[in-house]
Amino acid sequence: MVQTPLPLIEKNSIIQLQEVLPRVLAGEVTQAQMMSVCALYRRTGIARMFLSGLPDGFFEELSRSARALLFFLQSKDDLAKTTSRSEPFFDAIVCGDSEAERAIARSSRTTWNPGEEYEDDFLYARLLMERFTLEIPPPQLEAKLDRYAAFLGNGEDPRLDLCRALVATDAELFEESLGRLLDARTRELRKKIEAERLPPDDVTTTAHLSVEVLALLRLAERAGLTPREHYPLAPSVARRIHRARLPPRDSWRQWLTGAAGMLNTPRRTP
Repeated sequence: MVQTPLPLIEKNSIIQLQEVLPRVLAGEVTQAQMMSVCALYRRTGIARMFLSGLPDGFFEELSRSARALLFFLQSKDDLAKTTSRSEPFFDAIVCGDSEAERAIARSSRTTWNPGEEYEDDFLYARLLMERFTLEIPPPQLEAKLDRYAAFLGNGEDPRLDLCRALVATDAELFEESLGRLLDARTRELRKKIEAERLPPDDVTTTAHLSVEVLALLRLAERAGLTPREHYPLAPSVARRIHRARLPPRDSWRQWLTGAAGMLNTPRRTP
């Protein structure tokens, strides 16, 4: 199993961002391609956290990922958007960038985009946006929950039960469904690693941390639940939100001039 050393991951990501950001700023990427761009910030943040043992750089890079997606969403019409591609939305939640979180939810497509995403993936992301970010009352979410269940039919999806748990503030259902989601995610990662289908940079970073899981834990806390301290794919250091010092809103663009200038950029507080 090939693993990329953590310092090299940051260097690789900087080089790739310098190459691709001109196309992003020119509006020449799709949302699927934008997800790959955002993943470069995320990998960099995870590498910085694993190297330092502190989450400060991790939170900064998640904010950059969220802001990059927001730039894309605000420059495109709904035909180009797929709400299910939501990892940068999770990034915003995890790093406490509430401004980016709200703007992403408001700029995301409100309807399923057939041919571009699965309906259950859309419903999962949209339900979380509406429940927590847009603060839609739980009774108004029942139709989407019913639609999600109807789409699954006799199938099972722990994400539906997670949405139900978070809408109803049901601690027992949350823990049970989160456990099933974690089992599924860890099995999937293990298979990809064993089959060498996971990029070496991910083997060292995202194979050990899931922003989706971290975001679900943050949302559970916002719903009034009290999750445990330790979960797979959610290292406790990544939950120290009190250490978040978010970078300037447009700092995601500054990879164009290299890491040294960006790392010396003054920070803003949330």
